[in-house]
Amino acid sequence: MRNKAKYAVILLALILIPTISAFGWETLDRVVAVVGNRVILSSELDFQVQLYITQSGQQIQDSAVIDTLRKNLLDQMINDRLILIKATDDTSIVVKDEDVEQALNKRLDDLRSQFPTEQAFTQQLIAEGFTLPDLKNKLRSDIRDQQLKDQLINKLLAKVTVTRPEVESFYQRYRDSLPDVPQTIKVAHILLKPETSEATADSLKTLANSILEQIKNGANFEDMARKYSQDPSASQGGDIGTFSKGDLVPEYERAALALQPGEVSGIVKTQFGYHIIKLLSKSGDKFHSEHILLLEGAAPSDSLRVENLAKALIDSLHAGADWGEIVRNHSDDSDTRANFGELGDLSLDELQPSFREPLQNLGVGDISKPFWSPSGLQIVKVLEKHEARKMSIDKDYDLLKRYARQEKTADVMTDVVNEMKDKVYIERRDI
Repeated sequence: MRNKAKYAVILLALILIPTISAFGWETLDRVVAVVGNRVILSSELDFQVQLYITQSGQQIQDSAVIDTLRKNLLDQMINDRLILIKATDDTSIVVKDEDVEQALNKRLDDLRSQFPTEQAFTQQLIAEGFTLPDLKNKLRSDIRDQQLKDQLINKLLAKVTVTRPEVESFYQRYRDSLPDVPQTIKVAHILLKPETSEATADSLKTLANSILEQIKNGANFEDMARKYSQDPSASQGGDIGTFSKGDLVPEYERAALALQPGEVSGIVKTQFGYHIIKLLSKSGDKFHSEHILLLEGAAPSDSLRVENLAKALIDSLHAGADWGEIVRNHSDDSDTRANFGELGDLSLDELQPSFREPLQNLGVGDISKPFWSPSGLQIVKVLEKHEARKMSIDKDYDLLKRYARQEKTADVMTDVVNEMKDKVYIERRDI
């Protein structure tokens, strides 16, 4: 189980990477820069510095290096504000509310996916002093700003073209410093995900009914939560705090809001497992509840059943069975099933160890032994292997063209920033 500190890192990283200070930090704060009618706060800069250090994995102790990093990041933040101001002033750029809401929901889904339950996610928000509506309001504003900037950048870059002579010139200028093309491997896979068997689900429901029966017979709800619940709220007797309608999964909300204060629900099934809910209070659309959660997941017997299936499939493949037919009939990866399980060209250096190590010693045409990855049980077939090599204009023209376009793009954005610096008031203060 991931601990609270790790949750906090995940939450901050996912929120802060796409934007600058998603939470906004409402406390009084020192202004380190003014850009037009917008300010940059010291806390925003501090978080960007900490985020850079965390992502880079560096241990920076030298105060002079830290000062240089702060100045560089502040310059980037000022440039970001200038681009936003230009995008806001461009009347041809329109951001639709429905596009913002769609992106907001995607961002929230990404955040929730890092936690084992909805309750764990919301508890982490509470621990950091926020509610879900607060988070939505902050992210909605940041997403709108980002979409404004994206539209401006796309508008500017639509005019950026790169000719073959420009690609060749780029290659000649940088050929000695261009990175090597890494070793790649083209593979196809069969993904087998262990599902909760009917027997496992029945055993969870039996346990849930037993707990509910004990509560009905007088057992203390909080004590039962501490003993049985698999949610982080167990240590608080199952108390997950007060939420508004729309904050939690619908099945949980419907059951909780149907109760009167002090009442206990029956068994409530959600995507996370089986809940027993106790309503403590409610007022309008707000409600305060406790719950006991039994997480639904594959039991060891379910994983063993998948392993046995994988062994049988391997035997069939070695006996001459058609790879594509096995993929179509058994793979749980719906995205690749229709394409014979192909995952395309992968850089071995960038693969997770759990996926890379079983493939390193395989040759073209070889099929791996079944191995577990975060996605499930994998059977992988090697289709092609390409050793690391120097980049060349003949073999890597498309990649070099992309690099050349990126260079030209950077020049365009620099011109925009310089243009705005001549038009917009900028004040840097002591940092």
